[in-house]
Amino acid sequence: MDFFGKINKYTFLSLIVVELISLLTFLVPPLHQVAFLMVLLAAIGMAIWKLEYGLLILLAELFVGGKGQLFTIDLAGIHFSIRMALFIIVFGIWLVKANSSKLTAQKYIKNLKTNQVLWAYGLMGIVVAIGLLNGLLHNTTPNVLFDSNAWFFFALTPVFFHAINSKEKINHAMEVLLTSTCFIALKTIGTLVLFSHNIAGIGGQFYDWIRNSGVGEITYVSGTIFRIFFQSQVYIMIGFLIVVAVVLGQQIKNRKILFFLLGYLYLTSFALIISQSRSFWVGTVVAVGLLFIFSWIKFKIGIKKTVITMALLIVMVISQLMALQLITGNFGGNIVADRFKNLTSEAAGLSRINQLQPLTTEIFQQLIVGYGFGKTVTYISTDPRIVTTHPGGVYTTYAFEWGYLDIWLKLGMIGVLAYGFLLYTIVRQGFKKISTEPVLIVGTLCGLAALLATNIFSPYLNHPLGIGYVMLLSAIYQTRNNV
Repeated sequence: MDFFGKINKYTFLSLIVVELISLLTFLVPPLHQVAFLMVLLAAIGMAIWKLEYGLLILLAELFVGGKGQLFTIDLAGIHFSIRMALFIIVFGIWLVKANSSKLTAQKYIKNLKTNQVLWAYGLMGIVVAIGLLNGLLHNTTPNVLFDSNAWFFFALTPVFFHAINSKEKINHAMEVLLTSTCFIALKTIGTLVLFSHNIAGIGGQFYDWIRNSGVGEITYVSGTIFRIFFQSQVYIMIGFLIVVAVVLGQQIKNRKILFFLLGYLYLTSFALIISQSRSFWVGTVVAVGLLFIFSWIKFKIGIKKTVITMALLIVMVISQLMALQLITGNFGGNIVADRFKNLTSEAAGLSRINQLQPLTTEIFQQLIVGYGFGKTVTYISTDPRIVTTHPGGVYTTYAFEWGYLDIWLKLGMIGVLAYGFLLYTIVRQGFKKISTEPVLIVGTLCGLAALLATNIFSPYLNHPLGIGYVMLLSAIYQTRNNV
């Protein structure tokens, strides 16, 4: 498994340029439409040249773009984000190429007849269609459209299967994932430095760019400590697990590669600490435990390597907590321990708890088919931003932190079972192919386990960020079946 090639360099340089252009267009708004069209034309050209490149651009945006709004444009009153535009471009070009190639169409139909995963996607599509119809019949149309749009990302499933269809292309996708997550980790650390040293501040232009571009949120904690949370940091967690699997499962004789891998682990785990996301921490700990179990069974690692790796990870975390104190100049407290204190009184934790009772009450009234997309529930929020605009914190919304409950509320038990069946078939196929590329399969499966654990507290499986990873795994495991 080779994750070091030209794709790494091109991806990293491209991300730097794109981010700088995004910041520039925020500071100089008249340039925004020009930049949007430039990115669009570049993506169209690459996708026409090779569909794989178009998909890699879409994946890179997914890995770093958060809500997908690094660039936006308004056309006839319709707000288009760069993610929406890339979706339309990649899907449209695939459709043209697939229709012009009888061989491609025949291959897809053959797979559809024999591949359980594709049948699972078909079932998922039917359930989503039912949720959309149910929502339009019973809920407010704008809410239905905004709530359901992320699920249309599943339409890219055949594009993933066709564009990632060889071992080389899988390596390219992994290169983009690891390079992008390295970039977002460096951005996380750099952002903390800017804010902790008062180079940038809450309400300033850099802060507004981060918020308006949908990349993430920056929250003041205390002293010189800030929480730097980017939605796409979920892929940092996944990339971290894949590289740990590489370290455990491969004999790495090249010292340069070993240095890069250990450096990557340090940067990404440091970024996860800086994110102060309890969901990411829980997901990572669960998946690391699972990864060691896999490693004992599949990689046959001994006690010595287990102890050394565990010790290395513990030393990394301790050194990172010390580095965090040095960077911020704040030597009081422990941000990891502090994040788990007063869960029932801290604003974010209390808001999640306050969602549980009204959510479960509504769910059990429409247990089987749910309410459809756009269903709203009212609860008491303690989020300071909501409290300032909603007296008493009484908040009605269709978006909830509890990922599985959100799916159950909108799509009912049939939706939860359909999604569970899809995930089961993907995992099953992964296990079938684990002997062909054990390190990659184990690492990506543990990444999925982390995503599933994270989704309990933060919704990702109903968002392009999580859906994108599900489709990527499907393509990887399907390719292993055909190579």
